[in-house]
Amino acid sequence: MIDRQVSVKRNIVEQTLMNVKDYIRAHQSIVVKITIVSGIVLFLIIAGIVFCDYKINKETADFEAVLEEYRSTYTLDESQKQEKFKRTVNKLESIVDSSYFGYVHKNGYYIIASLYFNEKDYSNAAKYYEKAYHYCSPLFAALALQQAGIACEYINNIDEALRYYLLCESKYNDAYNSDQILFNIGRMYSLKGEYYKAREYFTKVTTEFPQSVFAKRAMQYGMFLGAIESGQK
Repeated sequence: MIDRQVSVKRNIVEQTLMNVKDYIRAHQSIVVKITIVSGIVLFLIIAGIVFCDYKINKETADFEAVLEEYRSTYTLDESQKQEKFKRTVNKLESIVDSSYFGYVHKNGYYIIASLYFNEKDYSNAAKYYEKAYHYCSPLFAALALQQAGIACEYINNIDEALRYYLLCESKYNDAYNSDQILFNIGRMYSLKGEYYKAREYFTKVTTEFPQSVFAKRAMQYGMFLGAIESGQK
């Protein structure tokens, strides 16, 4: 009787599957534990996603509800309106402070700052715009610093306005409002009597943004400051 050995050739995929099957048979307890742990991890991930989505939606709904309530204050007299405004911003800030992600977390302080700005409380507006820039997208962060500077200008705090504009320039020098930021820095330096620095920034506007509406204004300011400097000599 002839002893024959049959050799079955398998491709790489089949061989890999056979190796996996053999490993599972040899290490059943380990495989079971890994499967259980993986299932728990997957469950926790899904639960976390569901919770985050629920929290974001609830915070947004609560935030919008407070804003909607605030809009009704325009029918009240001034004393009632101010009292309601304070309650509104306190509620909004409480919601923002308890958020860690989502729309309210990113934009809440900016909206609060805008409410203060509309109420002409420019000191608080600047404070909340500065807080907002830490959370907003780069687009709104640059705008928040610009608005903080404008708010400080309204209360004639030129040094603080300049600080915000310079911060915006250093953090977001390629922002969509860079031309206006440079122009505003020039204005602040001119108000402080630092005409050389002012003209430096006006020149930046005209050279880096020649098509901007602020380029013409910067040129006019530069010429005016040049005349002042000539008259002082």
